[in-house]
Amino acid sequence: MIIEDIEIPTKQDGILLKGSLYYTNKKNSKAPFIIILPGFLEHRQSGFVKFFSEKFADAGYYVLSYDYRAHGETKTKHGYRWNKIFPLIFSDIHIVLEWIIECQSKRLLEDKIVLFGRSLGGAIVLSHGFIDNRAKILIALSPRYDYHTTQIKFQEEAIKKISPHNFLKKDPRNGNRILIAHCKDDNRIPFQNLIQIQDHLELNDKNVVKFDNGGHSFKGHREEIFKYFLEFLKKL
Repeated sequence: MIIEDIEIPTKQDGILLKGSLYYTNKKNSKAPFIIILPGFLEHRQSGFVKFFSEKFADAGYYVLSYDYRAHGETKTKHGYRWNKIFPLIFSDIHIVLEWIIECQSKRLLEDKIVLFGRSLGGAIVLSHGFIDNRAKILIALSPRYDYHTTQIKFQEEAIKKISPHNFLKKDPRNGNRILIAHCKDDNRIPFQNLIQIQDHLELNDKNVVKFDNGGHSFKGHREEIFKYFLEFLKKL
């Protein structure tokens, strides 16, 4: 396993998003990329992120995880308060996708890029990720549907820019593009969010993974759910 430190410039404001690129030792070989998006106040060294970064890399993918603005090492370098720049945390995914296509063309196989996120990361996947066609497959775990429902209150203008319900649309391609998962005992983002997303998109049950327990982190189910992911990724 090789872990390569990378920096992704945001260009418009000079922020460098700190990231890690995981892959196995295969020189000059091409493969799809998976971008892993952490949860709120987590970062690329968090246990959940590292677990799936290593699992997907072992399965033959290039895996990129990065620290959002005001998170992880990016926070250390730049020190922005997350609540002031929350919409930019979401829209930065377009910059990351562009960076892969422009700077990793020798590694990227046929423009195949997957977005994989949990919690906040899942909301990014189903908002700005949904509207960016460069993301071929979207996998969202425990995503929030509407940011009106958070304990922390955001301004209405910010909510419009981050809530998946403002971005998601019914599309025949969704069946081959979107996989969502949630645990019924999630005490951070209620299971009802999954129901709302499934209804909004009219997703078939085959695109939805449900567990009775496991909480917000899918405790006890990570190996099992990883098999669902690998099967769904065959659609790439």
